[in-house]
Amino acid sequence: MDILLVDDNPLMQQLIARFLGDLGYHVDVAGRADEAIVLARGRPPHLFIIDMHLPDLDGPEALHALRALPGCADMPAIAISGMDEHDAHHVLTKDFAEYLTKPIDLDVLQATVVRYLSEDRACSVG
Repeated sequence: MDILLVDDNPLMQQLIARFLGDLGYHVDVAGRADEAIVLARGRPPHLFIIDMHLPDLDGPEALHALRALPGCADMPAIAISGMDEHDAHHVLTKDFAEYLTKPIDLDVLQATVVRYLSEDRACSVG
Protein backbone atom coordinates (compact mmCIF):
# COMPACT_ATOMS: atom_id res chain seq x y z
CA MET A 1 0.00 0.00 0.00
CA ASP A 2 1.30 3.43 -0.99
CA ILE A 3 1.17 6.49 1.25
CA LEU A 4 1.96 10.05 0.22
CA LEU A 5 3.29 12.13 3.12
CA VAL A 6 3.26 15.88 2.55
CA ASP A 7 5.14 17.77 5.27
CA ASP A 8 7.82 20.45 5.03
CA ASN A 9 9.56 19.45 8.27
CA PRO A 10 12.49 17.12 7.44
CA LEU A 11 12.45 15.56 10.92
CA MET A 12 8.74 14.69 10.62
CA GLN A 13 9.36 13.36 7.12
CA GLN A 14 12.07 11.03 8.35
CA LEU A 15 10.21 9.91 11.46
CA ILE A 16 6.90 9.13 9.77
CA ALA A 17 8.39 7.68 6.57
CA ARG A 18 10.76 5.38 8.45
CA PHE A 19 8.08 4.29 10.93
CA LEU A 20 5.52 3.50 8.24
CA GLY A 21 8.17 1.95 6.01
CA ASP A 22 9.13 -0.41 8.84
CA LEU A 23 5.47 -1.44 8.98
CA GLY A 24 5.64 -2.45 5.32
CA TYR A 25 4.13 0.59 3.61
CA HIS A 26 5.72 2.36 0.66
CA VAL A 27 5.96 6.06 1.60
CA ASP A 28 6.59 8.85 -0.89
CA VAL A 29 7.57 12.14 0.73
CA ALA A 30 7.00 15.69 -0.48
CA GLY A 31 7.86 18.93 1.29
CA ARG A 32 5.50 21.07 -0.77
CA ALA A 33 2.10 20.61 -2.39
CA ASP A 34 3.50 21.05 -5.89
CA GLU A 35 5.98 18.21 -5.25
CA ALA A 36 3.15 16.05 -3.92
CA ILE A 37 1.13 16.64 -7.07
CA VAL A 38 4.02 15.44 -9.24
CA LEU A 39 4.44 12.32 -7.09
CA ALA A 40 0.71 11.51 -7.02
CA ARG A 41 0.40 12.05 -10.75
CA GLY A 42 3.12 9.45 -11.33
CA ARG A 43 1.94 6.99 -8.66
CA PRO A 44 -1.49 7.56 -7.08
CA PRO A 45 -1.29 6.64 -3.37
CA HIS A 46 -3.80 4.73 -1.29
CA LEU A 47 -3.64 7.32 1.52
CA PHE A 48 -2.60 10.96 1.94
CA ILE A 49 -1.02 12.32 5.13
CA ILE A 50 -0.89 16.10 4.81
CA ASP A 51 0.46 18.82 7.09
CA MET A 52 -1.88 21.79 7.48
CA HIS A 53 0.84 24.39 6.90
CA LEU A 54 2.92 23.93 3.76
CA PRO A 55 5.14 26.55 2.12
CA ASP A 56 2.99 26.81 -1.03
CA LEU A 57 -0.57 25.82 0.00
CA ASP A 58 -2.43 25.06 3.18
CA GLY A 59 -3.50 21.47 3.84
CA PRO A 60 -7.08 21.71 2.52
CA GLU A 61 -5.90 23.44 -0.66
CA ALA A 62 -3.23 20.78 -1.17
CA LEU A 63 -5.78 18.01 -0.69
CA HIS A 64 -8.15 19.65 -3.15
CA ALA A 65 -5.38 19.80 -5.79
CA LEU A 66 -4.39 16.19 -5.13
CA ARG A 67 -7.96 14.92 -5.30
CA ALA A 68 -8.32 16.52 -8.74
CA LEU A 69 -5.75 14.08 -10.12
CA PRO A 70 -6.82 10.86 -11.87
CA GLY A 71 -7.10 7.99 -9.41
CA CYS A 72 -6.95 10.24 -6.33
CA ALA A 73 -10.49 11.53 -5.94
CA ASP A 74 -11.59 9.03 -3.30
CA MET A 75 -8.34 8.41 -1.43
CA PRO A 76 -8.60 8.90 2.34
CA ALA A 77 -6.61 11.75 3.86
CA ILE A 78 -5.19 12.31 7.33
CA ALA A 79 -4.40 15.86 8.42
CA ILE A 80 -1.46 16.48 10.73
CA SER A 81 -0.49 19.69 12.48
CA GLY A 82 0.90 21.25 15.61
CA MET A 83 -2.37 23.17 16.07
CA ASP A 84 -4.67 22.03 18.82
CA GLU A 85 -7.99 20.56 17.73
CA HIS A 86 -9.90 23.76 18.49
CA ASP A 87 -7.67 25.86 16.19
CA ALA A 88 -7.50 23.10 13.59
CA HIS A 89 -11.29 23.03 13.33
CA HIS A 90 -11.14 26.37 11.48
CA VAL A 91 -8.88 25.08 8.71
CA LEU A 92 -9.98 21.46 8.41
CA THR A 93 -12.58 20.38 5.92
CA LYS A 94 -14.81 17.35 5.87
CA ASP A 95 -12.48 15.98 3.18
CA PHE A 96 -10.02 14.84 5.85
CA ALA A 97 -10.93 11.54 7.46
CA GLU A 98 -8.79 12.13 10.56
CA TYR A 99 -6.76 14.80 12.33
CA LEU A 100 -3.60 13.95 14.28
CA THR A 101 -1.70 16.50 16.36
CA LYS A 102 2.06 16.92 16.42
CA PRO A 103 4.08 15.61 18.03
CA ILE A 104 2.70 12.47 16.41
CA ASP A 105 1.85 9.57 18.70
CA LEU A 106 3.21 6.68 16.63
CA ASP A 107 0.75 4.17 18.12
CA VAL A 108 -2.16 6.42 17.10
CA LEU A 109 -0.62 6.95 13.67
CA GLN A 110 -0.26 3.20 13.16
CA ALA A 111 -3.82 2.49 14.27
CA THR A 112 -5.16 5.25 12.02
CA VAL A 113 -3.24 4.11 8.95
CA VAL A 114 -4.24 0.48 9.53
CA ARG A 115 -7.88 1.55 9.82
CA TYR A 116 -7.78 3.15 6.37
CA LEU A 117 -5.46 0.72 4.63
CA SER A 118 -6.59 -2.62 6.02
CA GLU A 119 -6.75 -5.43 3.47
CA ASP A 120 -10.51 -5.81 4.09
CA ARG A 121 -11.11 -2.16 3.21
CA ALA A 122 -8.85 -2.36 0.16
CA CYS A 123 -10.68 -5.42 -1.11
CA SER A 124 -14.11 -3.91 -0.50
CA VAL A 125 -13.19 -0.74 -2.41
CA GLY A 126 -11.94 -2.50 -5.46
